[in-house]
Amino acid sequence: MLSFEKFHPVLTAHLTLDWLTQTPVKSIDDLFSKPSITTAKAEKMPSEILDTVKNINHIMRLVMNGKELTWGMTDSNSQAFVGIVSLRGFEEAGNTGSIEFIIDQSHRGYLAEAVQRTVQFAKDHFDFKQITVTFSDASDQTRSALTGIGFEESSKNQFTVNI
Repeated sequence: MLSFEKFHPVLTAHLTLDWLTQTPVKSIDDLFSKPSITTAKAEKMPSEILDTVKNINHIMRLVMNGKELTWGMTDSNSQAFVGIVSLRGFEEAGNTGSIEFIIDQSHRGYLAEAVQRTVQFAKDHFDFKQITVTFSDASDQTRSALTGIGFEESSKNQFTVNI
């Protein structure tokens, strides 16, 4: 089994992606109460700080067991916590991965940068041939951001890129 422990931090031009345990729990909990852009599987968010702590522990167990990669996203300049991004699909037998995320609405400009870096990371380190992103209801702005970095809307609210 591949160890994911070395896969942090991951950098982009404006973001630092690191384990959720590197972000104060209060910052993560605050994200869940703000207007945000979120994928379908990331929509259910904790409503209590204790649930947030349990959620972080569960996610980090998945990471340490090689079942998903999840990073907290911090603006490298301001150190503001802006969201969470996950790369999943390691348990399936196929070679399709998925990206899930929640990004603070006020930092929506980072959506394309975070997704593009996650796709590149998947391409560099894993055997995925395709990556999907699925929403309950994607906005026109979100559609534009994803198609601008090479995704195609393969079905309503589902976007796919071949890597």
